[in-house]
Amino acid sequence: MMARPYYMVVALLLLAEFTRFGEGTPNPGFMVRITGKGLEYAHQYGVATLKNDLSTIKLPDLSGSYGIGWLGSVNYVFSGIRIHHFLLRNSQLSLHPRQDIKASLSNNHVSVSGNWKVKKSFITLHGTFDLSVDGMSVLVSLNLDKDQSGRPTVSVTHCHNSIGHVSIEISGHISWILNLFHERIENNVKNILEQKICKMVKESAASRLEPYLRTLPVTSMIDQIAGIDYRLVGAPQVTFQGLDTPFKGEFFGRNWNSSVPFDAPPITLPQKHDHMIYFAVSEYVFNTASRVYHQAGQMKFTIQNKHIQNLTKFINHKSAKNWRKQHLRPRCLTSKSTPLTTLASCFSSGFLLGVLQIPLDFPIQLHTSSFWAIIPQLARLYPNMELELETSPESAPFLTFTPGNVTFMPVMDIQAFVLDEDLWPKSAGRKPLFQIRASTNISITINVNSSRITGSLTTGSELKLELKHSNIGFFNVNLMESIFNYYALHIVYPSLNAKLEEGIPLPLPRDTYLNSLEFQIHENFVFLGANVDVD
Repeated sequence: MMARPYYMVVALLLLAEFTRFGEGTPNPGFMVRITGKGLEYAHQYGVATLKNDLSTIKLPDLSGSYGIGWLGSVNYVFSGIRIHHFLLRNSQLSLHPRQDIKASLSNNHVSVSGNWKVKKSFITLHGTFDLSVDGMSVLVSLNLDKDQSGRPTVSVTHCHNSIGHVSIEISGHISWILNLFHERIENNVKNILEQKICKMVKESAASRLEPYLRTLPVTSMIDQIAGIDYRLVGAPQVTFQGLDTPFKGEFFGRNWNSSVPFDAPPITLPQKHDHMIYFAVSEYVFNTASRVYHQAGQMKFTIQNKHIQNLTKFINHKSAKNWRKQHLRPRCLTSKSTPLTTLASCFSSGFLLGVLQIPLDFPIQLHTSSFWAIIPQLARLYPNMELELETSPESAPFLTFTPGNVTFMPVMDIQAFVLDEDLWPKSAGRKPLFQIRASTNISITINVNSSRITGSLTTGSELKLELKHSNIGFFNVNLMESIFNYYALHIVYPSLNAKLEEGIPLPLPRDTYLNSLEFQIHENFVFLGANVDVD
């Protein structure tokens, strides 16, 4: 009788918890914690769903026989039994660390109706009946684990049920015959139900829930380049406060398979249980993604004038102006430890900016004439020609999480080209000029609200340039470095922050909303807590 109800309740409890992970990494890439508060919400949601669906449940036929004095043995069948009223008075979930989850329904009432049929020799009589079951209680213990493929498993380790009282009202032709022994029928029905409930609970878990869990995917394809492996790396851990579940969280290339040369760092979850659900996402997840896209050549970018113009649309945005006020400092500050070459480069670049009379908010143009002061030969060799920059990281750039901060230290190769399709038709109208190595240190702050992820960035160090190769002769890369830093501070970073302030929507399932969000950056991972609303 309770087969589908407990199948549904268990499935709801596991919905946000399971779908994922396998062996191969000592630590998970991300973890999910569903607290007691979250489990209770899932439980109440399951109970509400259960009430709506109970009317569709068809209960098994009940049959038997009784001897009635001079009539002798009478065979009866109760069929077409359906629930039309279900009153849940008490329902509860309890957590038992290192053991299991116990789900219970107690002192509940069920009203059912159906058809009866009595057969004696060649005589068959029939009618309808109404059955009331009071004081029905069921206690089920569920064990949560994972199989070898990293999929979740659930099994019923214990089931106990009892029924307080059963009463039946029978109507139809000569129903008085059945009413003569209704108490015996009621006791028989009670015994049959008590025997069948737990059997049906176990059969439901074995025939419905477990096969369903075995079909859950353990990988998901992100795009044509990458997928993510989210098998369970360990069994869900039951604590007094909720369930902690570890997932692999490793990106992989769809067209190749190579082992990740680094391990996931340990995740130590804070002792927080105020929200319904918590997510801990390791830097390992982001860095395996970076590795895959770098190997696929997806981190090569071409920068043209139109891209710079799009970026500088944000230059006069209020947040961009605020960023400049907060972060721009007087340049060329001197101290006893400041190298003479650094001071010379700084003052010379400042002098050039003054001579060129470039406004603070004037965007740099990728044009040979824009570089005449720092690369004179470029303008002479290729006068009035457009430039293009091709950038790619030397290696996959990794994020580092420290308390309250995310650090990004990219090292980029920047290849400059001069453009003219008429002069170089065989090389896509491009001729390589020089190659520069650029490195910097960027700190990122991430914020989350109920619907969007926003952020901001600051520089941990200035951009450092190194000339790797030149087809146009030597030039002073230090002057270019100072000017690039000038534009980075006045245009690039403020504009990026204005864009980051707009944020991106949270990737939430349809009709699912988060509220009372809590976001923290810890050592090696980011931590998000939230309450969940489902329409």
